[in-house]
Amino acid sequence: MLEIDPNPYKLQHLMPEKIFQRLTILQSRKSLPESLAELGFPLDLRCGGKGTCGRCQVLLCSGKWELAGKAVAVPLLAKACQARLLSASGVIEIPESSLQARNGKMSSEWNCGPVPVSNSPVIAIDLGTTTIAAVKIYRGSILGRTSCFNSQNRFGDNVISRISYAGVSSENLAELQQAAVASINDLLLELGTGDIGRIAVAGNTVMSTILHGIDPSPIGCLPFIPPTRIFPPRPAQELGLQAKVPLFTVPAISAYIGGDLTAGLAEIQLKPGEMLVDIGTNCEIIFHAPQGLICAAAAAGPAFEGAGIHCGSRAVDGAIDHYFGKDKFSWIGSGIPKGLCGSAMLDFLAVERRLGHLNEFGRLQPQKETFDLAPGVFLHEWDIAQLLKAKAAVGSGIHTLEEFSRAQADKIYLAGSFAQYLDLANAISIGMLPAQRDYQIVGNTSLAGAAHLACCPDFSTELEKLSSEPKEIPLNTLPNFEDHFIDAMLLP
Repeated sequence: MLEIDPNPYKLQHLMPEKIFQRLTILQSRKSLPESLAELGFPLDLRCGGKGTCGRCQVLLCSGKWELAGKAVAVPLLAKACQARLLSASGVIEIPESSLQARNGKMSSEWNCGPVPVSNSPVIAIDLGTTTIAAVKIYRGSILGRTSCFNSQNRFGDNVISRISYAGVSSENLAELQQAAVASINDLLLELGTGDIGRIAVAGNTVMSTILHGIDPSPIGCLPFIPPTRIFPPRPAQELGLQAKVPLFTVPAISAYIGGDLTAGLAEIQLKPGEMLVDIGTNCEIIFHAPQGLICAAAAAGPAFEGAGIHCGSRAVDGAIDHYFGKDKFSWIGSGIPKGLCGSAMLDFLAVERRLGHLNEFGRLQPQKETFDLAPGVFLHEWDIAQLLKAKAAVGSGIHTLEEFSRAQADKIYLAGSFAQYLDLANAISIGMLPAQRDYQIVGNTSLAGAAHLACCPDFSTELEKLSSEPKEIPLNTLPNFEDHFIDAMLLP
């Protein structure tokens, strides 16, 4: 660890953001991140507190501390998830960059059909692993939109981390469930629930399972069969939601093809030769092949959400969202650029490959370890390797599924927030998406399907039927998937 002066203003060469808070911490059996969360300062724990992401750094100013079981001298910049206070009290300083983001650029819009007419105000929710979006609807009109980050993020930034945490004990499962409920309740409070008749939610299989208080552990181990795909309607209050109305949940297709894809499939109504692709940490694909509906999940990983990337960021204020060349970029908000979100990272691969600063293997030319994109914002060669894996998962997933079905998708619908903000031409030029196809960006189809269900509860019958139609194809069991993945790691 690097020892530094405790003066917060001398942190600037390490963390350009200002010190958010100076706190006196009392010794506790709880971890430091847990104690800070209770005080209202939740940290960014994308790795679930394993000490691998380095996002939760704080300055240990005074007191006796140990890191990963070893006593250390202060002042010290340290990962909060690895720090334990040994003395009765200690003082820490929290940089802004270590706090869990509260709001960001999230999609609550779709363009795959009109909003159904409801006989009373209703609320629809897209419960994502990272973000949650909600809309209030009445008589075919959107009365309000809101969104937030899922406060489960402090248990890890991916579903595998959440499955692992939930599987430890019933208390852990309850903690995860309550975290999702707390985030949803914040959105319900903002939209107002006094006049609503129903709530409907769509999410991936892990998120829906946890919301209903069901242990998702079977999803994380062979043969990857979810404990349930169907979630019967129940009073929202039973789950802790602050609304005295029934809650409807979109059914899942499989362990890793969730209700969010069922919702999208229902709204788009894929015709033969059409494909739905939802790009995220887990890229889900449904293809209307000659054999019928087939689907697959490709583990793209969290790189495009900024996890595991030195200057990676979610789509929050200060995040560069598009990159056009060195010192040419746009960013979210009115402050200074502080990091890169997924759409800008994808732009970087395309732009710098065209300019000759990246070779086909993604190595920097001339050879060096880092590339500066903006003042204080850079990508390391290791970061680029993670981005290549992410884009390869998407590209090889589509290629392998088409090869399996011996057919090509003529039209591809791109769903989800990431797709809504990416530069399509750049995504094609780096080989993440196939060329010479008809593309349509359809936005948050998960929320669209939840809205349909909230307005028309009888729609649940059609959704259940539809969720059982796609046949899942495990990509890793297909003979050419690994070769396609390796080929897709290259930059054309």
